[in-house]
Amino acid sequence: MAPRILITGSTGYIGGSVLAAITRAHPGYAVTAILRKVSQNYVDAYPRVKTIVGDYDSADILADAASQSDIVIHAGDSEHKGAMKALLRHCVGKMRKVGEVDEESGRSAPTETFGVLSPRVWSDVDDVEEIARLPEDRIHRPVDKLVFEAAAAHGAHIQTAIVFPPHVYGRGHGPGITQSYMVPFFYDAIIAHKSAFYIAKGENARSLVHIEDVVSLYVSLVEEAVKSLDTGTVRDECWGKNGLYFTVSTELVWKDIAAATGKIMASLGLIDSAEPTECTVDEFRSMFGGSGLSFHMFGTNSRSRADRGRSFLGWKPKAPGFFEVLEADILDHHNDEQRDVKAVLASLGKKK
Repeated sequence: MAPRILITGSTGYIGGSVLAAITRAHPGYAVTAILRKVSQNYVDAYPRVKTIVGDYDSADILADAASQSDIVIHAGDSEHKGAMKALLRHCVGKMRKVGEVDEESGRSAPTETFGVLSPRVWSDVDDVEEIARLPEDRIHRPVDKLVFEAAAAHGAHIQTAIVFPPHVYGRGHGPGITQSYMVPFFYDAIIAHKSAFYIAKGENARSLVHIEDVVSLYVSLVEEAVKSLDTGTVRDECWGKNGLYFTVSTELVWKDIAAATGKIMASLGLIDSAEPTECTVDEFRSMFGGSGLSFHMFGTNSRSRADRGRSFLGWKPKAPGFFEVLEADILDHHNDEQRDVKAVLASLGKKK
């Protein structure tokens, strides 16, 4: 019997690209998607995908759909505790269930001096225990904790994995949003600031990955879950307390990102000078309505190694590099503003 897969967030950047890849690679899988509303474009693009109308507050709908699935891919709101609790509720009660709950997330180094290179590089193999103990004030941590707790308490019934992408770039392939957060948000901040920018020395380093490489890891995880369903054998190194996956293909310092972005935007006539400027802490703080989002996105280090996917799933990033697609990403946002900064800022205060 075909594996039954439930996916949330399938009109989003990552979730939509995951849906496109899974249905293309495995057209025989029985895929169900939970959507706030079902558009005709979605139905036309995925006629074999079953749709259920619901949102992240629809706890009973989420729980019931999860209970009828073999594999759950949560690529939706990674701040919504209620949604994750609902998805996990019935999963833990299925004795022979081998499931996957993936939550798009991010990881930054501990509090640091902005714009300065941190020597710390996180490993999804060597640092698993430390990551599991991170405090709840870290981004996405309250929802991550629910997954860790489910794995610890119900490891005999449910196999979990969390995917931690860093800054993602490149054009997505789903039925909805096809643009990342990073480039559109930096674009908007540059327009407001009238130049590309960095903080302090601009030496903070960011791990990066193309959307296609993120998607390839999701597909590998789904295939590993299906293999477990077929054989009844679970590889402990892939799931539960070990089920953490960074997805990194390259690393760049922010000043280099700012210089490349400024050069392209100046060549397009969007700003006057290609040269990036140094911002003060106060200038950073004033961006995005004083939310502090600019520090997280542009001023901190986020350095990681994708050891687990490479070692146990044979994952290898193959997609184009950041600078190869940067101009296309800039033009995508310039021509079609899919990202709503105000909506994102509002969502930061709505953790369930």
